[in-house]
Amino acid sequence: MNKVLITGVASGIGYALAKKYSGNEFIVYGIDIAKTKPNIDNLNYYSCDITSEEELTNLYNKLNNEHIIFDLIINVAGIHKMASLVETEYKKLKSVIDVNLLGTMLVNKTFHPLLNKNGRIVIITSEVASFDPLPFNSLYSISKIALDAYAQGLRQELNLLNQKVITIRPGAVETPLSNGSSIDTKNLADDTVLYKNEAKHFVSIVERFTGKKITPDNLAKRIYKITLKKRPKYIYKIHQNLGLFLLSILPKRLQCFIVKLLLNRK
Repeated sequence: MNKVLITGVASGIGYALAKKYSGNEFIVYGIDIAKTKPNIDNLNYYSCDITSEEELTNLYNKLNNEHIIFDLIINVAGIHKMASLVETEYKKLKSVIDVNLLGTMLVNKTFHPLLNKNGRIVIITSEVASFDPLPFNSLYSISKIALDAYAQGLRQELNLLNQKVITIRPGAVETPLSNGSSIDTKNLADDTVLYKNEAKHFVSIVERFTGKKITPDNLAKRIYKITLKKRPKYIYKIHQNLGLFLLSILPKRLQCFIVKLLLNRK
């Protein structure tokens, strides 16, 4: 049977993917920082911090000793923090980059020796990876833009070894991370000193323009089909927000003018 390693399996997209693959003749190995094993049949679960080289190395040694070879590595684990780039404490800024970018890089570096010679790596970024950052969501966007660039760099290298890297850029998904971002936005409005008025307006704009979210199960179905394709595309955009897309194609000066107009009103 094919084997897949998935990060972030305790909830959201990772959980839905673990369910989908375990129900379709895959042996699933799941990583998450949560201590409690998710309720998924036939899941080989490991509580592990993807930003810890020591923990990942220990897991690698265990799997290597068991002669595990993966056909797929799917990188899902990530966090979301709303932030003011000039007010938010460094520890919070660093945590997002550590998990969303460096954690993914560390997972792939650690477990690549266990990847089948024709194996594939899937990297879940975000639709924001292809857009210019917006205020207060910039930290998350920066991490995903960097992750998207990393995926292309990894793709170039692994292409030389006949291994594929697939980037998935989903729009809004009904997950704890997505729902938590709404709460985080409201907390930012309470905490900021420089942007009290702007942050409050940003909360209402986000709630108004996010649109209907795709469910993790529906997204997992689409990702599952993509990973089975003989010749998959390099990048897949799923459930993209039209408003964000239209804003992103405008000149940067005009983008700034529109955002300031929306957020600076009394």
